[in-house]
Amino acid sequence: MDKKEIVSMLEEISSLLDLKGEDKFKISAYSRAARSISQSTDDVVSLIREGEAKKIPGVGEALSKKLTEFVETGRLTFLEELRSSLPEGLPQLFNIHGLGPNKVRTLYEQLDVKSIAELEYACKENRLVTLKGFGQKTQDKVLDEIARFKENSEYRLLDVIHETAASIASLLDKLSGVERYEFTGSYRRRREVIHDIDCVIKFKSGERDKLFAALGKLKGVKEVRETQNDLVSLVWENGIPVEFIIVNKAEYPLAVLHSSGSKEFFAHLKEYASTRGYTLGMRELKRGRDKINFDSEEEIFGQIGLQYIPPELREDGDAVVAAAKGNIPELVTEEDIRGIFHVHTNWSDGAEPLDRMVAAASKLGLSYFGLSDHSKSAFYANGLDEKRLKEQGRLVDEMNKGLKDFFVFKGSEVDILADGKLDYSDAVLKTLDFSVGSVHSKLSMKKDEATKRLTAALKNPYMTFLGHMTGRLLLGRSGYELDMDEIIKTAARNRKIIEINANPHRLDIDWRFIKRAKEAGVRFSINPDAHSKEGLADYRYGVSIARKGWLTKEDLLNTMSLEEVKKFLKNAKS
Repeated sequence: MDKKEIVSMLEEISSLLDLKGEDKFKISAYSRAARSISQSTDDVVSLIREGEAKKIPGVGEALSKKLTEFVETGRLTFLEELRSSLPEGLPQLFNIHGLGPNKVRTLYEQLDVKSIAELEYACKENRLVTLKGFGQKTQDKVLDEIARFKENSEYRLLDVIHETAASIASLLDKLSGVERYEFTGSYRRRREVIHDIDCVIKFKSGERDKLFAALGKLKGVKEVRETQNDLVSLVWENGIPVEFIIVNKAEYPLAVLHSSGSKEFFAHLKEYASTRGYTLGMRELKRGRDKINFDSEEEIFGQIGLQYIPPELREDGDAVVAAAKGNIPELVTEEDIRGIFHVHTNWSDGAEPLDRMVAAASKLGLSYFGLSDHSKSAFYANGLDEKRLKEQGRLVDEMNKGLKDFFVFKGSEVDILADGKLDYSDAVLKTLDFSVGSVHSKLSMKKDEATKRLTAALKNPYMTFLGHMTGRLLLGRSGYELDMDEIIKTAARNRKIIEINANPHRLDIDWRFIKRAKEAGVRFSINPDAHSKEGLADYRYGVSIARKGWLTKEDLLNTMSLEEVKKFLKNAKS
């Protein structure tokens, strides 16, 4: 125990009391004591242990007892009770430079922000722009500070890893010693959250040693951790660990295969290979004593009698069993996506007007999107009341008249209220082409309550999509627990589409449930939940999740042509 720990404890109490809106004199007493102890030249810890804490300026009888408890036990009951009286992640917000108790209290009371992940998502949805005491500049600064804070985080979202890998790729493309490379590991399998980036490199003949030296000097390298044998381990400038595995031409295909699958997958693959008379290792495949050479992963799978298994499916043994039977489907690709739904504009909390979002979507090669601004209960997101919704609909009708190769569907992201009813009446919903039903309030539900709420909404004939099913925010909020079998069964029975929310903060529905829903007869749609032009392209992350869920283009709504979608949506309401 030292003086710094005591000061930190007192400052935390002061901040938490301020956050709760407690008496200013009480708050001041703790901050004054913290300042006094910080500036003291006495042996403060010894004074407290000897029962002389009241000799410290600003410390009275009550605080003296608290200091004694903290020094003698290393904990303070009062502080623990204070922490437990607040949402668990709320104090984390103090780690974001520029956010004091007043701003944190505003974020909590006005936007229900209770963690850094929820704060980042609120910024991405532009909810701080119109919030009193914040604005666009503050929102931008908060995002910058969150990025700095996350440099020390253990896991990152898929989009951050994707962007970092793209930066690394642009540098590897210029290195003379690199003949070929492949990003592997969790990133190649497109996991939702990822710890590090793995990359297997085939070096050019005679340039191995030169390549080792060059990798440690790449622009963007923050620290070189280790260089040995075939490994270069380093830390990128944003704090993400990166491992380069350097191999020769003969080793490359097997090194990529081994590094791409999970440990469980490779163990199943190895076991299957042995049943066919092969010995599969990290760098070689043998039949008896004979080593077999390959030029690609496809050749390796074929040699041991398996259909090629796409990287996204290399999580467990299920894919090996399916590949042995020739049952790996042709998975959906980014090129299969014809249009998207769940798009926000500045009519609610989006950053751009409708015409700019249309132009950006068209530039991506899409032929339609579904406009989905928030409904009236989402007041914090400038949700549309019935009058504004009708006005927006007239704008869409007029715009569609002038569009040649693009179409805008009229819709809304409609709040699913606590009782399972939707935020607009059936008469209003009937005027829309579609609706995305989503939960945004009262997220702390028990399993039965949450299931009942969603199943009630799924029975509404005018709800088309079930949006971000569990309400989770990756690395921040686990979401409400559901009876997934009941939700899937109800969605299938009522011909509802389950959204694969492609926003990298959500990626919800979890891919682990997609195959089960597919087998129940549910159709899906990959929706970016876009709040900006840049966010439209997030559908590519949804494609990755769809592939992990074994989906083909036939399983998705937004791989259909415009005319097919029009017909589908019309029939969905009948």
